[in-house]
Amino acid sequence: MYKKKEIIIIIAIIFITILLSSFPILLNNNKTELIQDDDEIIEESNIITITVTGELTIPGDSLNPDTITNTINIEATKGISYGEIITKINNYLTSYSIINDSFKTRYYTDTTIIIESSFIDETKEEDNQNKIDISEATFDELMMLYGIGEKRALAIIEYRINNPIESFEELKSLLGVSDEVIERIKEKALL
Repeated sequence: MYKKKEIIIIIAIIFITILLSSFPILLNNNKTELIQDDDEIIEESNIITITVTGELTIPGDSLNPDTITNTINIEATKGISYGEIITKINNYLTSYSIINDSFKTRYYTDTTIIIESSFIDETKEEDNQNKIDISEATFDELMMLYGIGEKRALAIIEYRINNPIESFEELKSLLGVSDEVIERIKEKALL
């Protein structure tokens, strides 16, 4: 019974220590701090402005369609991470926005972040020069196609040694796949 009281007291001390250590952070979250620098008093706020530029869209509704904008300003607390910023502007990003991977970065001053665009013209995507040529593709290139794994890629390579693949029907019977899989392969490949 004496040990239970000691354990409860230790847990209470740890809890109070944790609570007191986070208490100043909770109190100063949005307050302004005065800093004295060379006989000058400078007012410093915990709020910074993050300017996000690039091709962004402001979502609309049925009466007001989406609007394309180049700049969005976000007010945030110092120490905000890149990931938190991206989460805040997620609705403004387009489907072809390039997002930087630097989620470890934290911002303590006013900053500008550039969101790049990787828009691919649909006519180029349909162009044969962007498709994988099954007759000459490497093992890794074949593996990039839908429904083709290691075994099927090896089967294609071995078959090509003695027999050229002349049609998608021939490829379908070689791989033993459905029409749906062949249609998906046709989107990214040619013979």
